[in-house]
Amino acid sequence: MGWLDRFNNLEVTEYDYDDDSIRNIPLKYHNEDQAMIGPDEFDYYELEEQVFYFKGAHIGDMIDAGQILIDFSDEPDWGFDQKLDLSWMQTFHGGSQGYRHIYYPAWTFHIPMSMVAQGTAPERVEHFYGLAKQAFENGDPYWGFRFLARAMHYVQDMSQPYHARQFSWRQIIWFNPYFGTVQVINNYHFAYESYHGNLFRLEQQGALPLALVSAIRYSLPIYVKDTDSLVKNIAYRGYWRSSKTAKYSIDFFGKHYKSSDVVEMTRDEFFDLVARDDKTARIFHKDLEQRMFQFGKATKSFLEFARRDLDLDNYVWEWSE
Repeated sequence: MGWLDRFNNLEVTEYDYDDDSIRNIPLKYHNEDQAMIGPDEFDYYELEEQVFYFKGAHIGDMIDAGQILIDFSDEPDWGFDQKLDLSWMQTFHGGSQGYRHIYYPAWTFHIPMSMVAQGTAPERVEHFYGLAKQAFENGDPYWGFRFLARAMHYVQDMSQPYHARQFSWRQIIWFNPYFGTVQVINNYHFAYESYHGNLFRLEQQGALPLALVSAIRYSLPIYVKDTDSLVKNIAYRGYWRSSKTAKYSIDFFGKHYKSSDVVEMTRDEFFDLVARDDKTARIFHKDLEQRMFQFGKATKSFLEFARRDLDLDNYVWEWSE
């Protein structure tokens, strides 16, 4: 994405946009705690820790577009999608944030009402893409890229299997089919993300072969006509692979996650899983690589669409002159 290098000196500007679709919470610009892991350090990442590993910059400072995308692609998980009243169906998907960060295609295996699509990820991408377009038209590329980062989050979520498929029949707790099954799904969902994120971190440090990193690096963008078709295409692809992912997640992580109680992966368990070398582990890791390939393709396709649609190759903003 070399074209991003052109935007290497953007002023951090204060938020001045109307968006009544999100919860009103304080915006973050700069990480005051400097909660960054050093490039040669490994700190097991626990998902429940409310520490956001981003750098950011103070209002009035200068920042690169690439860093904005890195820092704020995670922003939709920081609370502004929580505690909203969107739909009666959100109770089946972990609340308003869960409902916004999924897309289950119509006539696929999900509850309730499998005949209709569920989740609003495509709409959220379109929403923040529209705000990005407004920001660029206002001569405000900082918020243009920050809105693109927000939109990109929902695009990327579609490559995560638990965002494209609700559950597998193997995850049902028959004696507690609603609350118990919801907790089982959460257990495997977070085990998947915790393992995946920490494994990626080890690869970045050179402690493991670059399987996941390479899958992203060598993925190629595809031409897309609009954000809606991109999001739904990634979701459809993710859905049809998700039954296999769920099966091997259970086999790989173990059946102790199939519990109506909260079960979280520990650091020791993580390293035991990393060291595992059998057929199940190899199949599971191959599936992770394929997911990362789709993740890379989705990300690059979205950014290439934005570059073309917003004519960013020829974009000029006031303080660049």
